[in-house]
Amino acid sequence: MSLAVRRNFLSRSAIEGVSFCDVTDKETETELVLRVQDGDLSAFEELLKIHGSRLRAFVAMKLPVPHLIDEIAHEAFVFAHRHIHDFEAGTDFGKWIRAIAFNLVRKETLRHQRSSKNREKFLEHYLLEQSRKGEFSPESPVITHLEECLRKLPEQQRKLLEHKYKMSESSREMSEAFHQSEAWVRTTLCRVRTALRKCIEARMQSNPETA
Repeated sequence: MSLAVRRNFLSRSAIEGVSFCDVTDKETETELVLRVQDGDLSAFEELLKIHGSRLRAFVAMKLPVPHLIDEIAHEAFVFAHRHIHDFEAGTDFGKWIRAIAFNLVRKETLRHQRSSKNREKFLEHYLLEQSRKGEFSPESPVITHLEECLRKLPEQQRKLLEHKYKMSESSREMSEAFHQSEAWVRTTLCRVRTALRKCIEARMQSNPETA
């Protein structure tokens, strides 16, 4: 299969459009796998229809971030097609592709954790650098910028920051307090910190005389 055809066939819109199907007959699924291994593109389309929505639901439970659900489901099907000859026909295809998706979720989670740790205390690091340069004081404009940027945040995001930095809660504790998953807490904190950093930098650039 050419790369262009594969991309068209395994497009995210195609994966998103499939619906739940009744559990397929094991023999039928085995036949589809064998046909795919022989190069039959339409057979893989049938497998996608059978497992597409259930795979997205599985990913959503593990990583409830809308754009990542679609992306990981897409990548899982692409990987499955490229490695279809590694799959043993007659065994559980659904279990196999869920394992692929789980590994992709784990990879994305680890990537996000590394990224979050790198930005975990960007404000503290920034203020420390200002202090070491002799440019920081309690009246520093960066504090004013920070307060202004914080006021612009939605109430829920401000409360999340309070739970993180004032109350020093863990992701688990915050997930319970906000009735959300730990993945949601980590992703939201990452986005809030990024938004704050960009807001502060924009204000510093627009007021260079106060930097």
